[in-house]
Amino acid sequence: MKFSVVAQILSGAVAVSAAAVKREELVPFTAMFETITLEEAEAKAADDPGFKLMKAMEANDEAEANRTLSGLFGRAEVEDRAEGCENPYVRVEWRNMRPADRRSFVSAVRCLMDRPPTGLAPPARNRYEELVWVHQQMTANVHMAGSFLPWHRYYLHTFSRLLRNECGYRAPFPWWDETRDAGNFAASGLFTNEYFGALPQAVNGQGTCINNGAFAGITLHIGPGNSNVDRCLARGERRDLTAQVNSNFVNTCNSRTAYAGMRECNEFGPHAYGHNGIGPVMAEVAGSPGDPIFFMHHSFVDRMWKVWQNQAHWRWTTISGCAAPGRNGQPCPPLTLDTVLTTRGIKPDVRVRDILDTEGPFLCYKYDY
Repeated sequence: MKFSVVAQILSGAVAVSAAAVKREELVPFTAMFETITLEEAEAKAADDPGFKLMKAMEANDEAEANRTLSGLFGRAEVEDRAEGCENPYVRVEWRNMRPADRRSFVSAVRCLMDRPPTGLAPPARNRYEELVWVHQQMTANVHMAGSFLPWHRYYLHTFSRLLRNECGYRAPFPWWDETRDAGNFAASGLFTNEYFGALPQAVNGQGTCINNGAFAGITLHIGPGNSNVDRCLARGERRDLTAQVNSNFVNTCNSRTAYAGMRECNEFGPHAYGHNGIGPVMAEVAGSPGDPIFFMHHSFVDRMWKVWQNQAHWRWTTISGCAAPGRNGQPCPPLTLDTVLTTRGIKPDVRVRDILDTEGPFLCYKYDY
């Protein structure tokens, strides 16, 4: 499985010139994340005991549920979970945040955009774009592989630290429960003039440059792909795609017993549909953090992983899969607890073992539900 536009991503051939696009004009989707359907996800999970348990419970088949559950209890636990932090931060769902805290969060993101760059990434025009540049540079290594979830967890944590340390953000870090808005992301309460700006519906499969909210009229400089072309922040909801970010799809992914199956379902299921459904910037893999809603979306993706981890003790202490995709017919490098996760100098490198347990001493956070 691979991105349908990977050649374009690597070559930067999907560029859209802001000079040729007026702010009020439509912007095409030039690239999109690869997806799987819910039916494909269910077919892959058909023999998975976790999926069988979910289906038995949905059917109120108590006997089958008990048989399947007994088999799951037989799994050996590899090692004990480390002692957690004393007072974990609580990430709060957007609708549960105080309006003042929502405004403070958006202002802090805008603060990063208004801060000068440090020189880490020459194409970046501000501190926020240095973070976007990191994602662009890491795209080929941290997608379509087991590192997808750990790396993006650390990337999201890095973003939260920048907001607190460089822009004085003190309120809870928000997350967005997208399942509550499946098929109508625009009604979530995020896309208003007070917060992230509009999410208009796509017009003939195209998005629109955003001219309201905290990020109105900004020009993006990192991406698409490996290119760095000036363009507007454009959105256009495709409700047929955002409708796929629903509880049924999430539960199907989180019913997978093995990490590899869950990660693949998450990445090519709700994660990919959320990106593709929001608009041209979010749908373009490398430069997608150019839209700040990226971090709200990935808080949902991270919370989805944490819910899966909460289902079994051993999921806090073990990992498997590929650290990066295999290339040129060679086997992929294995993903282990000692695999290094990097943000290319924004924050010090860490290891997977540091971020696997969100309630451990390094990350020290949980979700409000």
